[in-house]
Amino acid sequence: MASSMIHYIVSHLIADRIGIKNLNLFLIGAVLAPDTGNKEDGSYCKLHFMETCNDTSKKGINWNTFSGMHMEEMDKDYYLGYFCHIIMDALWYHDVYDKYIRHLPNDIKNEKIQAMYRDYWRLNHLLIKKYNIPRDHISAVDIPDVSIDRGSLLSMADRFGKQLQAPEFDTDELEVLTWDIVVDYIDKAKKLCMQEVSAVVNGRSGRNPLDLFVSTIS
Repeated sequence: MASSMIHYIVSHLIADRIGIKNLNLFLIGAVLAPDTGNKEDGSYCKLHFMETCNDTSKKGINWNTFSGMHMEEMDKDYYLGYFCHIIMDALWYHDVYDKYIRHLPNDIKNEKIQAMYRDYWRLNHLLIKKYNIPRDHISAVDIPDVSIDRGSLLSMADRFGKQLQAPEFDTDELEVLTWDIVVDYIDKAKKLCMQEVSAVVNGRSGRNPLDLFVSTIS
C-alpha cells in the first residue's frame, strides 16, 4: 500500500480543507493506525477493510464499510483520518500496485516489492521537500479505537519518526516508482479523499469503492 510518508503528505495537504481541528489525532488515523495490523494473521487486511467479491472475481478496499460501521463517529478527526487512509490505499492498490507489481511472476514480484520499499525510503526526503511539509512527529496518544493495539501504535509512531529524518536522495535513484507516478497519485488521492469526506459528513453518496476493486484472476 502507499507508504507512511505518502499518507502523511496527502493528509497534511487536505487537513485544513476538510476542517480538521486536532491534526495529531487525524494523523494517527491517516498515517499509523490501519498499518498496525499483521499480514500473517489477517489483521492487516481486516484493518484495511479489504473485501473480495466472489461473484465478480474482484477485491479491494471498501471505505464505505468503514464509514457505515462508524457513522456516529465520522465527525471525529481520528475516524476521518482512518477513513482517508483506507481511501488512499484503495487508490494505491488500484492505480499503482495492480498496474506495476501485482501481475508479475512471483520471483520478479518479490524483487520489485523490495525495490519499492527502498523507493519509499528514498521518497521520504523528496516528498517533504517538494510539498514543504513540516517534519512533525506524530504523538501516539490514547485513541477511542479498541481494534488498534497500543503497543503496535507506539512502534509505528517511532518508525515514522525515523522516516522524517531520512537523508537526501535524487529522483533518478528511484527503482520502481517514478516521480511522475507518485506526484500524479498524490494529486488524485488528495481529490478523492476530499470528495469522499465531503460526501460522508454531508450524508451524500460518494464514489463507489467497487470502482477501484481489481481482478482476482491472474
